[in-house]
Amino acid sequence: MDLIGRARQQGLTIRAAGTGHSFNSLACTDGLLLDLSGYRGIVDIDRAAMSVTVRPGTTLWQLSAVLDREGLALANIGSLGDQTVAGAVSTGNHGTGMSHPPLSGEITALRLVTADGRARTLDGGSDPTTFNCARTALGVLGIITAVTLRCVPRFRLRAADQDEPLDRLLDRFDAWTTSAEHVSFTWLPWTDNASTRALHVTADAPTRGAGRRRYNATVQEVRCGLVAQAARVSPSAVHRLSDRAARRATSPRPYVDVSHRVFTFPQPVRFLAMEHALPLERVVPAIRELRGALRRSDLHSPYSVLVRVGAPDDAPLSPAYGRATGYINLTIPRTAAHIEILRIVEHVMREHEGRPHWGKAHTATAEVLAPRYPGWSAFLRTRAQLDPTGLFGNDYVDRVLGPNVAPHEAIGDRGELAAGKG
Repeated sequence: MDLIGRARQQGLTIRAAGTGHSFNSLACTDGLLLDLSGYRGIVDIDRAAMSVTVRPGTTLWQLSAVLDREGLALANIGSLGDQTVAGAVSTGNHGTGMSHPPLSGEITALRLVTADGRARTLDGGSDPTTFNCARTALGVLGIITAVTLRCVPRFRLRAADQDEPLDRLLDRFDAWTTSAEHVSFTWLPWTDNASTRALHVTADAPTRGAGRRRYNATVQEVRCGLVAQAARVSPSAVHRLSDRAARRATSPRPYVDVSHRVFTFPQPVRFLAMEHALPLERVVPAIRELRGALRRSDLHSPYSVLVRVGAPDDAPLSPAYGRATGYINLTIPRTAAHIEILRIVEHVMREHEGRPHWGKAHTATAEVLAPRYPGWSAFLRTRAQLDPTGLFGNDYVDRVLGPNVAPHEAIGDRGELAAGKG
């Protein structure tokens, strides 16, 4: 609170940072940067309410490990356990599964220090509009100092992977999305096969050596990183080396482990990622169009396209707001030669009503984004009320949300720019 007051007096902006996982300038600032990665730990576990209150710098892995020891778990998380809780909810982070919203959808309360230095405890009963806006807010409403999340009893998952023709999978996509509690698939765009993963809740005991199985994905990611290095010298090597690695790889056998060790895996390789959240019914046509666009370009990344699914959310800036969602993610090496791939992908995703992940690479502006979010104006009004001077803004925020304006000047409910603002 003292830092907020001093920054306001000195005319500095404030941004909060966690582990620096975002692939854009979301946390960058010329003003005051708050490193919250050290502000971690469990505040309270409420078994009666089946909830946990945690400090913002706690990573999802740290939180999951503590809950596991207490016989509890988060119902669903993404693959990156090193991301902080505040960073995950603020950018719309998610796992996969048609009955599971993004992590922000599991918040029951949060504590937010706003631009006036006040600490506000928000929940769905006392101030539902501000609470819903704050659950996914890109850090522009204030500094999150505590988050309360729903928990479930500790559970185990059986992970099963298999390969099948991509077209056959797309033909049965609707049925596939509900074929397991958590489903996903990956696909190399120059091939005709997809690799599916199904996670089923099970009472079976953990498989011997299960703790090491999560590193299979890490090994695959390292292989992709090595192929990317070879591609710096010879771009055509991507196909040859990736296909050779695929031929040598054996299909992993099903295994059982506690949930958070199945959901997450260590990710040591530096890369760039772009992800869009699409209406679920647009995923299949988007994949088909993306296949053609990438093959015509003859540009390919050694990393597979990743497809996941999820339930709707009601946070106005959540990429899953108001619709069952399919997530299409493409990862590329950090080289200039691969940037054109992201441009191709982004064009296709926009044509299919895609909303970009707030923490990943994209070029969308407020003019592009506003029509895609029915609750856009409600969020802008809340932002203008809580932070009228733009204390928590930066260049990225100005690009994706537009400049902070008075509530009556906010972009309209249908995404139309107010008169004189376009």
